[in-house]
Amino acid sequence: MGVGLVLLLLYWWTVAPSISALHDNVDSAELVTVASVTGIAHPPGAAIWIPLGRGALDLLGFIEEPALRTNLLSAVCMALAGALIAVAARRWVARTPAWASALAGLLAGLAPIPWAQALVTEVLALQALLTALALVLAVDAARGRAWAPFALVLGLVAWNHPTGLAITLPLGVACLALARPRTRTLGVPLALFLLPGVYTVAYLLLRADAPLAWGNTSTLGGVWDHLSGAAYRDVIERDPSAVLQAVPETLRRTARQIPPLAWPLLPVGALAVVRSRPALAASLGVSVVLLVLFVSAYRATGRQDYLAPVAFAGALLVAWGMPPALDWARRLLPQPPPRAPTSAIAVGLLALWLVVNGDEVSRRGDTALRDGAVAILAAAEPDAVIESDRDERTFPLWYARVVLGERPDVTVIDTRGLAPVVPPGP
Repeated sequence: MGVGLVLLLLYWWTVAPSISALHDNVDSAELVTVASVTGIAHPPGAAIWIPLGRGALDLLGFIEEPALRTNLLSAVCMALAGALIAVAARRWVARTPAWASALAGLLAGLAPIPWAQALVTEVLALQALLTALALVLAVDAARGRAWAPFALVLGLVAWNHPTGLAITLPLGVACLALARPRTRTLGVPLALFLLPGVYTVAYLLLRADAPLAWGNTSTLGGVWDHLSGAAYRDVIERDPSAVLQAVPETLRRTARQIPPLAWPLLPVGALAVVRSRPALAASLGVSVVLLVLFVSAYRATGRQDYLAPVAFAGALLVAWGMPPALDWARRLLPQPPPRAPTSAIAVGLLALWLVVNGDEVSRRGDTALRDGAVAILAAAEPDAVIESDRDERTFPLWYARVVLGERPDVTVIDTRGLAPVVPPGP
């Protein structure tokens, strides 16, 4: 838990005090607003996250800024994810020392993409937590134990965000192949795996008439369109050559998640985990490839945020590669270097990595989106209708209008016809 506490303190220091952008994406303002009315977010709907967001808004009412409450939910989720990555490091490769496991958790939580997701309201912080939990539970599932919780977590990973399928399918198949459970024992795990999906469909149907609800989810056809992201199909590149051309840029973003001095440890760590758990290692590799290809094909802003699980995989590989690399260095050198100076250098390099990333992702004191939206509403005429054609204007106006209660007489309309209209309040 030490890793989680360290991460939580760093997140607390750098967290956004209100709505804020994440890699040019302002979904944080939309999600807080939708959660405040228990509505339906943009496809696929965030049905699993919305009740958690609403709970944070209600339970943390002593915090004046509503968005800060849900931002802190992201911080807690990502801190727990880092702690679980540390646990997964030792469970996947039993010989991993405690210090290397802690390093895995810190590198995972302090990588630029996960750190940025921990500072604003996003479903991806919850996705990171569920992914890390799935990696922890996979070891027991591969041995034929604890299939019920593992299946439930896999279902949550798959239904919380569609990119979770890149984790769920390879990991689930690998565990099934290793455990070879009897068919009659799979009834409960299968039901638990499907449970998040049943809940999601039910939520979209029941909340179709919420004050803020994207799309028309009052029918099963509408639910399918929402879950499959029918409105966003044009942002998926279908030309294989164009996707392959985008792969180098995706790999560059991926490499940025690991300290450059640690890059040589990646193949060493890969060899270590392949020797320890070849099937699970293969599933992790397949997940990385699938996510890299998806991000390369996805042309919307903020697509790099789907690389957080890849950053986790890189952190694990570094942790698994460090002990054998040190053993090799000790055998190679005629005299091992003094432990204290070596440790001091390692801690210094980690601190430098922390400072560089923290300066890049910090949202401390950032209230620009909120202040701008409040100013626009304050300047509007009585009973005005404000039209917008971009997310970075629409969503902050939603937040100021619905959550903060500014100018209830004003109507906010997104002229693109994608987002719901915010009508005058009572």
